[in-house]
Amino acid sequence: MTRDEHFKKLEDLATKSIGIADLFKTEPRRMENFVLREGPLRADFSKQAISQSAKEALLSLAAACHLEEWRAKLFAGEKVNTSEDRAVLHMALRGVGGSTAVKKDVADMRDHMAAFARKIREDGKFKNIIHIGIGGSDLGPRLVADAFAANGEPSLTLRFAENIDGASVNDAISGLDPKETLAIVVSKSFGTQETKMNGDAVRNWLAETLGDKAGDHMLAVTANRTGAEAFGIPSDQIFDFWDWVGGRYSVWSAVGLSLQIAYGPESFDQFLKGAAAMDMHFRDQPLQDNLPVMMAMVGIWNRNVLGYSSLAVIPYAQRIRKLAAFLQQLEMESNGKRITRDGEEAGLTCPIIWGDEGTNGQHAFFQWLHQGTPGAPVDFVAVLNDHSARPDHHTALLANCFAQSEALMLGKSEHVVREELGDRTDADAIAPQKTFPGNRPSTTLTLDELSPFALGHLIALYEHKVFVQGVIWNVNSFDQWGVELGKVLATKILSELKTGDTGDHDPSTTALMSLFKDASS
Repeated sequence: MTRDEHFKKLEDLATKSIGIADLFKTEPRRMENFVLREGPLRADFSKQAISQSAKEALLSLAAACHLEEWRAKLFAGEKVNTSEDRAVLHMALRGVGGSTAVKKDVADMRDHMAAFARKIREDGKFKNIIHIGIGGSDLGPRLVADAFAANGEPSLTLRFAENIDGASVNDAISGLDPKETLAIVVSKSFGTQETKMNGDAVRNWLAETLGDKAGDHMLAVTANRTGAEAFGIPSDQIFDFWDWVGGRYSVWSAVGLSLQIAYGPESFDQFLKGAAAMDMHFRDQPLQDNLPVMMAMVGIWNRNVLGYSSLAVIPYAQRIRKLAAFLQQLEMESNGKRITRDGEEAGLTCPIIWGDEGTNGQHAFFQWLHQGTPGAPVDFVAVLNDHSARPDHHTALLANCFAQSEALMLGKSEHVVREELGDRTDADAIAPQKTFPGNRPSTTLTLDELSPFALGHLIALYEHKVFVQGVIWNVNSFDQWGVELGKVLATKILSELKTGDTGDHDPSTTALMSLFKDASS
């Protein structure tokens, strides 16, 4: 069958589907067939609106799209980033794949990072780190820093400066002593406007106290050593990473140096090992037993067959509350594409990724999830073992997580509501409002504990899910041309705002620029 014929079969299966709750009755082995475990991570897909026959059809689609061949190319180091003619080797950062030369480069850098981190931790000169970066140079390290804190507070205060809004860098330096502060400027290109401006601001702040010694308090992590040196970072204070590391896949590289310093090389090493274990699972397991493949194909079903336009990611764990923000970049920058590798229209691709931590979300957007139109599939993420030393809180937290997935699936019929209302005279008006349609799909991911190993496992799972979906949609998941246009226009407008030039813009933009000039004059 062709790819289109596979999708037609899936659409036929969707029209014949029955309620999710009923699938548990008609498929006695549903829990066996729709629950996968790998290491500390268990994924329960049984509350998705997918029958066993639909699951088999999804796996057939994956095979028809040559997923196994693409997977082999990825791990062999072939140039799967076709538009930029690059290999994609972020797995090599955690010891999986890569040529002999790549493995040596990675091993040397890991040794250098670990030795430097240990020296800083042992010297005791620095008590604070300011991590300066944006996008992939910020979201991953920030997520991981929060999660690592579940196993103990950092040895050094770790602050982040990411936004070009001056409040971001002001908050980062607030209350810190420059003599005790190390700044790490993280930028793959070393051309990112936000990072360079924040780097300049922190350097000036350091220089106010340290004078010419300010440079001793600054490091750079980059794939553009020349750019970092031009910025004023001494060569021996630059940590390299490579052009085969995409920014949103870079937390495993020297981009994680601040994490090593704050939490120790041992925690970071376990983080890498957790990701490597998921890499090997994805590389070696057949499609039907492969957790990233199953997760990706569930997403294909919800997006391309059922037509959902978004995916809610709800971590019931405050230490990974930034998971949705991290995944917004990982998924939407990777697969937010409208053109295929072949230059044709791609059709429906990446859904909107959004969410917030539970239980906060229950008091905000869960109304829409339960009763709004059209609703959205949900990834619930929970940690089974408590790290807060408050077992009553943790039990209540998990009770809410488990209840929400059940409630989304079961709903509440109008018949039940009418029984509860009894003889109320306004029952005809109220009963439909209190009815929950149910049959709303979700996946529940559980980690045995929030260890660095388990966190690496979880992030690598989503990385490989992105790759699989890119193969099915036939888009290049490893470029990001859509980021560029706004940057180019912002540079032009910035120059015009500074010089007072009018420039050639549409009437709305021209009016906005005039508004700012009037306000700042």
